[in-house]
Amino acid sequence: MSTCQEDQMIYHYCSTSGFFNILRNQCLWLTEASFTNDAWENRMLDPIFEQALEDLAEEGEVRRDQLDTARDLYYHHSACFIYLGCFSEAGDILPQWRSYADDGQGFAIGFSSREMDFDCSTVHLNADFANKYYLKKVIYMKEGYAEHFLPLARNWIRMRLNRGKHLNEREIRRAIADDAAFSSLRYYCKDASFASEKELRALWLPVLLKDEEGNMAAGNRKAYRQIHFRPEASRLVPYTEMPFAKSAVREVVLGPKNDMKDHPDILKMFLAANGYDDRNVRIRVSKSSYR
Repeated sequence: MSTCQEDQMIYHYCSTSGFFNILRNQCLWLTEASFTNDAWENRMLDPIFEQALEDLAEEGEVRRDQLDTARDLYYHHSACFIYLGCFSEAGDILPQWRSYADDGQGFAIGFSSREMDFDCSTVHLNADFANKYYLKKVIYMKEGYAEHFLPLARNWIRMRLNRGKHLNEREIRRAIADDAAFSSLRYYCKDASFASEKELRALWLPVLLKDEEGNMAAGNRKAYRQIHFRPEASRLVPYTEMPFAKSAVREVVLGPKNDMKDHPDILKMFLAANGYDDRNVRIRVSKSSYR
């Protein structure tokens, strides 16, 4: 397991209720990607996939009668069961307060990335490490990024359709790595207009298989032990609990509308009562002007 070498502060913005439960239960919830607020962003790489597929068809490497199969694999069988959590590199950003911290009434919890024990290497399924969580910087898609990701998409298609046939040993190793990279890449790409959020994402990839009839396989029981569900209006939302060490909490930032700025001792009491060393947790108030 390759832990993140660089220790940096990463911030999770949340409501007061979220802050209370996160610190009391000593865990963060990672939500299945298709149920997140940013689920529409998971489609950002679709045009790159389509271009790669058409290019391979025109070059004769992919047959025209394989196009529907490739699209079915990409749109329906490769985007399932990835769980996400959101952080930011900055602890006092107005868009984050507005969107994720109850319109500025909540908190931002500052964590040590090293103490969180994230893996910052290439993302892949957690077959051997069920409790492995990845941390990736969000890539803000600027002009020219498509050309950079096109080779990854081409190798993803090659591996899914032909299992690397006609490739030599070196090319197969490269294709396997690109396949894994492209499979997860869509979950930490956003439009460049969101760059001010300075977002990072935690990812958990359980091994969940289906049988030939499309039913959940019996071998999934190990993963089920880490998956929970919460009811929301007309849907059941799957999530997993990502635990953290109390020593990982290094900072608490109060939102611009948070009333606890007048009660710092109560906040310290809450931290100490829940087992955190309040002497080593910095408490500060947002400097954002927002009312």
